Amino acid sequence: MPFLVIQGTFRLVNKTKTGKPTGFEPDGDSIHFKPNKPSLLNKLTVLTKPVQFSNIGSVQLRMEGIDALEEHYQPDKGGAVSHQPRGLADAARDFLTGELGLNPVPYTPPDNLKVKPPVPHDATPGFILSRSLEVNGRPVSFVFAGDPPVADGTEIHLTPTLLKQSVNYKLIASGNAYPLFYDTLFAELRNPLAAAARKARKAKRGLWAEDRTLTGVQVKTQADLEANGVIFPKLFRRLTDYLAETDGNLAKFPKWLEKKREQVLILDTKNFTHLDNLVRVSDGKVMMTLASDRFVVISQK
Repeated sequence: MPFLVIQGTFRLVNKTKTGKPTGFEPDGDSIHFKPNKPSLLNKLTVLTKPVQFSNIGSVQLRMEGIDALEEHYQPDKGGAVSHQPRGLADAARDFLTGELGLNPVPYTPPDNLKVKPPVPHDATPGFILSRSLEVNGRPVSFVFAGDPPVADGTEIHLTPTLLKQSVNYKLIASGNAYPLFYDTLFAELRNPLAAAARKARKAKRGLWAEDRTLTGVQVKTQADLEANGVIFPKLFRRLTDYLAETDGNLAKFPKWLEKKREQVLILDTKNFTHLDNLVRVSDGKVMMTLASDRFVVISQK
């Protein structure tokens, strides 16, 4: 299935209803994008929610095939906003904005999450390749700086060669993001991303020098995760939800996760199972038994 080319600009600064500049909060796998032709977004498949425009006409993107360390995660059922180790999370964010020509980006202290206008660079040109919106109405996208190879609004086949020019691929290859594959992503595109992740992991680039996904992270409190949780972000999000909803007894986490019924496909064996079967708790540590490039998450829609 082809992807739709949507040309536009990447944005750091929004406006309030009264026209006052206010900053967005980019992270390592999400950025605001203002399409030159907003009507093109109507051609994307809608799962549950329609696209949500900001006051300047931009939309928040969800970058396909990757999962960067969380900067500001809100638990599903409420609770304090949390994050993974900020040094590496910030590095992924800064890599993304740098690839899009937006650096240096000033942020509002003390948490340094929200862009602080005025900024030296904004509205840098680029394009996305997208087919659908995710459940929250964000275009699931491959992100590119510069001009597209074909006209705005054209459908195009995304080849592995073009994929490697995407910021998505570069985030994985540089060790700034984990691969996260859904069943909507073709094997032709999964395979180059997985290979880039394995190469970055072997070289211990970026987050891989501190990754604890397969070796385990000690979890007693959310503070432990914030300080030491360099782990697959999907696992971090589930742990954060668990700690916010329960008494925090880690031994009960697998059973809690089992109830989520999150189906996955193991790529090596072609067997279906559930995410809880890839998670193990031992001696106060939680870990995964399989790297994220070796399985595909089955989407709920």
